[in-house]
Amino acid sequence: MYSNSRIETFEKCPRKYKFRYIDKIETESEGVEAFVGKRVHESLEKLYRDLKLSKLNTLEEVLAFYENAWEKNWHGKVTVVRPGFTPAHYFAKGQQCLRDYYKRCHPFDQGKTLGLEERIEMKLRDGDKTYSVQGYIDRLSWLPQEETYEIHDYKTSDTIPTQQDADEDRQLALYQLGITQRWPDAKKIRLVWHYLSADKDIVSTRTSADLESLQHEVVDVIHQIEREAEKGRWDVRVTRLCEWCEYKPICPAWKHPTAMESLSPNAYLQDSGVQLVQKFADLEERKADLQAQIKTLESEQAKIGEAVLAYGEKEGITALDGPAYRIQIKTEEEWKAPRKTEDPLSWELLRNTLKNAGKLEDVSTVNARMLQYAVKKRKWPEALVKSVLSFVTQSVKKTLHLVKK
Repeated sequence: MYSNSRIETFEKCPRKYKFRYIDKIETESEGVEAFVGKRVHESLEKLYRDLKLSKLNTLEEVLAFYENAWEKNWHGKVTVVRPGFTPAHYFAKGQQCLRDYYKRCHPFDQGKTLGLEERIEMKLRDGDKTYSVQGYIDRLSWLPQEETYEIHDYKTSDTIPTQQDADEDRQLALYQLGITQRWPDAKKIRLVWHYLSADKDIVSTRTSADLESLQHEVVDVIHQIEREAEKGRWDVRVTRLCEWCEYKPICPAWKHPTAMESLSPNAYLQDSGVQLVQKFADLEERKADLQAQIKTLESEQAKIGEAVLAYGEKEGITALDGPAYRIQIKTEEEWKAPRKTEDPLSWELLRNTLKNAGKLEDVSTVNARMLQYAVKKRKWPEALVKSVLSFVTQSVKKTLHLVKK
């Protein structure tokens, strides 16, 4: 059974997917952001569940439930990653989310609540095969006047997506697919995200064509998961999200760095892995120094080479003698043909000239060296050679060859 969370986890990091869903490794640590989100969700679920029994909780009662849930569930493995922030900051953030939502939506009569944490299952067709995907809707409501279902999702994140992001979101669109499969007469469905930190709602809708495209998209990712399972590789994807990953201490990309954080300075320097990194880095620095020296030497050698050419030109010679080596000055004709990236028009004209003459295969492609070789063989008609030469720039190139005596 797949879920949007499972699919998103794979897309973000296949190795995390393996840890969580294949190896089923449970961790005690929990990011404070996720902890706040759970407590806020629980508080709003309590608010609407009581409303279904005609009990409207006061804001004070909602906040008291939130505080009690916080204290009841808090544990020492809740981690705060962002520097300069404490659990108290996040507790206050959750309170503010609830205050803003309560004041804006009171008396909570915007439709009839049909379900809270409502499990929904979607069937995705893939030829003769069908994949099942499940999810849980924070709140499902019905607006009888508009004959519209609304799928609500609460977010405590500080990041607010654009309308385009919402229109392309997969999670609630999958839930809409599930609703249409459960109730085929559901013609109008709205997707509503409540971004509680900003006290802002974002609304989106999907067409039948959108849902059809979504099914193909999700099935494609499921195929990727199946292929990864066959290969057994489960690549690690290192991103900034790694800071919040509960599997960081056992992840191949972070296991050693994380373990080193708890060592004393002396023990850190004695670690064999640390020593290998230092030796590798030292050699890299030495390589960089040598490469800089080589560039300097090449520059000096180029100047001497210019002097050698000038000396040979002046004396009318093509070889210079030294104690252990001799420099030979070789002269060769150099051709330059038009390149597609630099002169596409001339390149195309030359290519068509060769093609029309049935000689394009002789040179494979429009390449100066191949053209020069073909012309020198003297097997092409004189008219074709003359036409080709009109596109080519010819020059004389002198090169130096150092020969041991």
